[in-house]
Amino acid sequence: MQDFLKTDFDISKIVAALRVPAGSGDAVHLNRPSHGLAIHLEGRKIYRFEGCKPIVVQKNDIIYMPKGSNYVVNAERQGECFAINFDFYENKTFEPLVFHTKNSLRFIEAFKRAAKVWQTKQPGYISACKAELYSVLSAMEKEFSSYLSGEKQALISPAVEYIHENYTNESISISEISKMCNITPEYFRSLFKKTFGSSPVKYINELKISRAKELLGSGMYSVSEAAALSGFSDPSHFSREFKKAVGISPARFKENS
Repeated sequence: MQDFLKTDFDISKIVAALRVPAGSGDAVHLNRPSHGLAIHLEGRKIYRFEGCKPIVVQKNDIIYMPKGSNYVVNAERQGECFAINFDFYENKTFEPLVFHTKNSLRFIEAFKRAAKVWQTKQPGYISACKAELYSVLSAMEKEFSSYLSGEKQALISPAVEYIHENYTNESISISEISKMCNITPEYFRSLFKKTFGSSPVKYINELKISRAKELLGSGMYSVSEAAALSGFSDPSHFSREFKKAVGISPARFKENS
């Protein structure tokens, strides 16, 4: 799960965003044509992917279905779900997984908005669907990263909360936020790295890039506006960091969204 949730995806295409009523949908899937995420609002289903252990999906769970996978779905209790099918530029392979949401409402609303804009086909609907998918992926990563031991979470949570509330509008000093936790910057960096798998500086930068991708993917902001709103004061620095992280320039990303 960590490999999937820690990957900085570039969504190349939304194939479909839809509501799947209870009792509908195919039971057998062969060579799935795209990647997919689906959130189940009710019911209980067992997904049997070729070469993998069965995956049980229940209310408010999100399942990831890899492109090219073969699987069978057995519904023990029927229930509707919402799904987003997509492709990304990276040619990467991930195992199927189930994600147990904590704040399920935020995910449900994002999936519903994506399905609605896809159905109405208003101008900008593809970018809007991409933005909703990015928000789902971002929220999944955030929830996954919060699964810390109680002691460590309590120790660094003031700084983590501060980072998420302020990364777009100021330069965050590691020495200053470590004081919020009453620990040294060195120990803070060590705890943060063990918890999130990256340094605080890299984590903050990834937050900024993720926000910039959402803004550019929405189709509503220019490159310079996205840079400023995601916490980069220097557009040139933003372009360099964006290309380093994403593989293409912000302008090309906006053009492809």
